[in-house]
Amino acid sequence: MRKKIIFLALIIFVFFSCVFSKELTVGLYNNKPLVYFGKEKPKGFFVDILNEIAKRENWTLNYVYNDNFSVLYNKLKQGEIDILLDLAYSKERERKILFNSESVFVNWALVYSYDKKLKSILDLDNKTVAVLKDDIYYVGKEGIKKLAERFKLNIQFLEVASYEEVLRMVSEKKAYAGVVSRIYLGETYSLSKTPIIFYPVEIRFGFSKDIDKEIIDKIDFYLKKWKSDNSSIYYILLDKYLLIGNETVPIWVEMVVFVSLILVFTVSFLLYLHRKALKKATKELLEKNKKLKILYKENKNFSESLYKMIDLLSKMVPGQDLESFCKYVLETAIQIVPEANYGSIILVNEKNKTAKFVAAYGHDLEKLKQINMFDAMPLSENIRIVKDIINTEKIKELSKKEYEILVDASKPMKETLVNEIQLTPYLWIRLLLDIDVNSKEAFSEQSRKLIKGLGNLVKAFWLEKMSTEEIKNAYMRFAEKLSTIAEAYDDVTGEHIYRVGKISGFIAEKLNLPMEKVKEIESFAPLHDIGKIFVSKKLIRKNGGLTYEEFEEMKKHTIYGAKLLDDPYFETAKKIALYHHEKYNGKGYPFGLKGDEIPIEAQIVAIADVYDALRSPRPYKRGYTHEEVVKIILEGDGRTSPDDFNPKILEIFKKYHLEIKKIYDDLSQGIAS
Repeated sequence: MRKKIIFLALIIFVFFSCVFSKELTVGLYNNKPLVYFGKEKPKGFFVDILNEIAKRENWTLNYVYNDNFSVLYNKLKQGEIDILLDLAYSKERERKILFNSESVFVNWALVYSYDKKLKSILDLDNKTVAVLKDDIYYVGKEGIKKLAERFKLNIQFLEVASYEEVLRMVSEKKAYAGVVSRIYLGETYSLSKTPIIFYPVEIRFGFSKDIDKEIIDKIDFYLKKWKSDNSSIYYILLDKYLLIGNETVPIWVEMVVFVSLILVFTVSFLLYLHRKALKKATKELLEKNKKLKILYKENKNFSESLYKMIDLLSKMVPGQDLESFCKYVLETAIQIVPEANYGSIILVNEKNKTAKFVAAYGHDLEKLKQINMFDAMPLSENIRIVKDIINTEKIKELSKKEYEILVDASKPMKETLVNEIQLTPYLWIRLLLDIDVNSKEAFSEQSRKLIKGLGNLVKAFWLEKMSTEEIKNAYMRFAEKLSTIAEAYDDVTGEHIYRVGKISGFIAEKLNLPMEKVKEIESFAPLHDIGKIFVSKKLIRKNGGLTYEEFEEMKKHTIYGAKLLDDPYFETAKKIALYHHEKYNGKGYPFGLKGDEIPIEAQIVAIADVYDALRSPRPYKRGYTHEEVVKIILEGDGRTSPDDFNPKILEIFKKYHLEIKKIYDDLSQGIAS
């Protein structure tokens, strides 16, 4: 009888398990380490997370693998599969499919190429770029297709089915570069990772619109629960797949001996060819010695002027305003053209309908600025020599009064070398070099060539300046998006980070740092706590003191932040994130640096961070008044000491603490409103 009862109970258990078990079809493509198919088995961070949830909820998962991401995405939209793993969230996609609410991971795009000289997105103009079809980094709101339109770049896109195929197309030189996820760990074909990054997004689970909403709620429930517990399966898998560096030997280490042998052989062979060519060249040089001496003598002045021009232009600063830029161009032209006694530059702006003198050498610039000659719009770039230019060309363009001003402001001239340079479709520089009326000199053909070369260099420099500013703006927009992610992760931190940025910029300016550095510090200081997105929200928002183990985990946010910002452009932001908890007396973390071992950026943000943290109310403490905070920082209170800070920065804080109070109060009111 007992055996019958046990057998009956077993049958009932199996029956209910089958009845109430949910069967789900899950799409899987190749994006190692998040999702991939290895040794006939689905693997990856997302796979292990979903398997753990399915195990607890008694779901049956049927994985469907396809190398072609676009095919799986279309199956999801049509309801042929229930779930698609590792899908970047966007509002456009949310109109066609469903997403869970809790993000699993933050990711962005990275560009690979076989050309190690590729440094800027502008270098992709007139190139072929391989992309994953329907990938958010390709067709998304901030994807490379939209960036190409914004920068007016002519890029030919080659659409393929997987990230591995993207990089294979580049390795086979069917494409110049390829766009992949920044955590892609598949085959890279020894291609170079470029500094071009863009479009940070949240990675989530994607669902067909027909799916039972309870499935989505269950996944969100486990994600929120696990992310709030440092010892959960989420952080175990995160450590396993994403945060621990690859312990295998890098390919460049494995190849170093082979490459070294090739280099030795190549250098030896080149030396042999060089010696052989040198003997032949020596014989030819001896035969042409007399001709070269004559040629050298004729070109000596030209070469010296050319070197001087290149040297002067190399000292131009990209941040110069247009009038300062023009003044430097005129000074360069006067130095390289030996016949010139005087000179001036007219800046012609077709959009604003103006043509004004902006620089002069020898002439009276203040008087020349009273003249507007917009009627004299250049038709094309050209170089010409004009005799007595005031009475041949200028008299036709000016009113009687302006003509009299021009004569009064100008030195007497017999000959003028004119070069009209087009910087943009509506902006021109008219460069005029003058020979004094009593001089016996005349402009040589070499001077014409030098001025033509100068014009080309000036134009190239100006275009490079504009391109550099566009790239800088793109990176700054990227940094702002990272700040937004940090703000969304912790509402308290969200208010705190913007005030720290403004206060840090103010202190940096009072330290007389270069304005470019001041702007960097103000822009990147809000990223000082970005590493906290890898720390449990439960720990961040804990009401009360932290245990020793909790504080050790909290301190890791400096390391996480440095890893996240590990890019040459974000060097300042990386220093701030890594070192802003170091103290001048050596008692800080994570490395216990002392004095000027700590980068100045981090020293500035450290005092701004402490001031704002003390003034701001937290779940575990009240907010101190400005007067209380000033006393704590300048005199100490047992936890904070004046020795924690650079004495120079502390003196700036003491001198300007009222201005810092105003920054805090104004921004707090702005955020509150």
